[in-house]
Amino acid sequence: MPEVKLTDKSGATITALDIDNGYIIPTFKALENHEQHVLSMPTWNAENDDILICAYPKSGTHWLWEVTCMLLKGKAERIKRVKEDVMIEGMTKDRYEKEPVPRVFNTHILFKYLPEDFRKKRCKILYVLRNPKDVAVSYYNHHSKIREYEYDGKWEPYLDRYIEGNVDYGSWFDYTVDWERVMKEDPEYPVHMMYYEDMKENGMREIQRLAKFLEVDRDEKFIREVDELCQFDRMKKDKDKIENADEWKNGQPGMYRKGQVGDWKNWFTVSQSEKFDVIYDEKMKNSNVKIRFTI
Repeated sequence: MPEVKLTDKSGATITALDIDNGYIIPTFKALENHEQHVLSMPTWNAENDDILICAYPKSGTHWLWEVTCMLLKGKAERIKRVKEDVMIEGMTKDRYEKEPVPRVFNTHILFKYLPEDFRKKRCKILYVLRNPKDVAVSYYNHHSKIREYEYDGKWEPYLDRYIEGNVDYGSWFDYTVDWERVMKEDPEYPVHMMYYEDMKENGMREIQRLAKFLEVDRDEKFIREVDELCQFDRMKKDKDKIENADEWKNGQPGMYRKGQVGDWKNWFTVSQSEKFDVIYDEKMKNSNVKIRFTI
């Protein structure tokens, strides 16, 4: 599982880790013997009430993790840790096993690499989707600002590499199609599918739907408090304070950037957008997902 340099047409590189003949994830440099932990993940045990949040990077995982933890705890209080603490592919088995219940993990990795025990015990999964144009912009900023990636490329060649899946976790299209396959093959598996754009449009409604899926009884007042506390600007203000600033260039945490729907319009040229639309229509022609690029 060698460290690799993913190179785009301009020569700019992203430093990442090849875990399975071309399937790429971040290096997680702070984790000693990372390769051994990732390879052992399928054998890890799960608790019956474990919850796993699955999403392609930059799709709202932090947001959904915060909301979910509040719903389970029954307290509209800021979670005083970051979701990276319980990102399963970035954990050791020992730390994973010691995580206190209720355990809410998150991941960007493909379903097939996850602990098989999640499937056997039918642990609840929250799957969140975000429109791939906004994901592209957010992922570009993510790669540009985190030291670990050692990346300093420009937007135009980055968009091409993103479309090709020449980034850690691979292609948004492949990830989304794979999840659709997983749900189709096992339609009774408890997966709650959410869209980032729906959460932005009506947080109250989506949090109520989520509470019902999680089987927790929370009144409207509590749901409103959670919704208000998890508005993007408040999340950014509070969470930036506990992010590890050393991981970011210039010591400026950037996990929370804008959180908007439609910011892609400030980045994509007309020709880039049209090219992307053609590729999207081809790659997603057999898909039933309902992506909204604006609200």
